[in-house]
Amino acid sequence: MDSLIHENLIQINCLVNDQFDAIALAAKPLLRQGYITEDFIEAAIERERTFPTGLPTKIGVALPHTEAKYVLRESISIVTLKNTIVFAGMGNPKESVPVQIVFLLAIKDPEKQLGILQTIVTIIQNEKVLHKIKDAKEPKTIYNLINTFL
Repeated sequence: MDSLIHENLIQINCLVNDQFDAIALAAKPLLRQGYITEDFIEAAIERERTFPTGLPTKIGVALPHTEAKYVLRESISIVTLKNTIVFAGMGNPKESVPVQIVFLLAIKDPEKQLGILQTIVTIIQNEKVLHKIKDAKEPKTIYNLINTFL
């Protein structure tokens, strides 16, 4: 997973209007650097409408993703938000989850995706780490923090 996370794919303290804005923002560096196809963003937004990915952790996290066919090179983009936005809950779509951290997954292999999701869940169950990610002043801080789990 270490090669999936790159400092230049981490954006911090961003302002967005809604969950779909957050997904599009997280996808921008992936698209710019050739990790995903043009259609990835729309596909990820559509998937989020049907299969929401908000997790009600101490600081809300969302894990949007979409099908492998839109992924050219596997990677993960991370966005921390200045404002809180609402995602629907992963296990309960009627639940509104206030989210401040978005991990956008661009993964081809479903089994690998499961492993990555488990690693991220381990990271986000640690409240101290969540606060460090949310409060990070530069991408390198988040990059280094996540790499300690990999």
